[in-house]
Amino acid sequence: MPIDKERTINCYDTLAPFYSFFRKITHRYDNEVMPFVLNALETGGGEVVLDAGTGPGIYAIKIAERAKNTNIYGVDLSPKFLELAKRNANNAGLGGKINFIEADLEDLPFNDNRFDKLVCAGAMEAVPDKKRAAGELYRVLKHGGRAVIIEPNRGKSIRDKAYLLMLYSLGLINPRLRGFGAKDIPRYYFNQDDFYDLFKRAGFSAINIVERAGSFCAVCLK
Repeated sequence: MPIDKERTINCYDTLAPFYSFFRKITHRYDNEVMPFVLNALETGGGEVVLDAGTGPGIYAIKIAERAKNTNIYGVDLSPKFLELAKRNANNAGLGGKINFIEADLEDLPFNDNRFDKLVCAGAMEAVPDKKRAAGELYRVLKHGGRAVIIEPNRGKSIRDKAYLLMLYSLGLINPRLRGFGAKDIPRYYFNQDDFYDLFKRAGFSAINIVERAGSFCAVCLK
């Protein structure tokens, strides 16, 4: 069953506050993955950085805290997530320093070669046309730019299993709200070979994949 985009938006609008709470109580994952992502990005002053599928803005905020003079954009398809992201940025004292925009990863509203760096964390599995989204990430990245992309490893980690249990308990995983059923979950997540092939075919010249806290972390160079 194909993943329906409008149902995806409705699902994530409903999920936004629960997901934000869940991230807070599973902070160990961020303690393991976040340092890797920030170090791999190697953000510096004067760069333009994209957080693609920003959700509650966690990565955009951390990048802004580390690289004060960086111009950061956070995009998401869910208006509710963007509201949370803006609120979290304000609470972190970064209101107005991050540009949060409602946008589709399959059709990013930016010119070619716009960004020096980009991060995309846990968003690709929710995109109906993953090939097109990977191509968009490649398109908006500058030549010589770097992308760090994180996805769950087939939902194998305890954190991802707990996350799926939460979705089930809230009634958010069902064909009416999300556009897929329980039988679709194994193919909803990436395996490493598919993950690598997706970004290789998008045009990235070098892709290095490591596993951190049950997730694939790919550092891709254009």
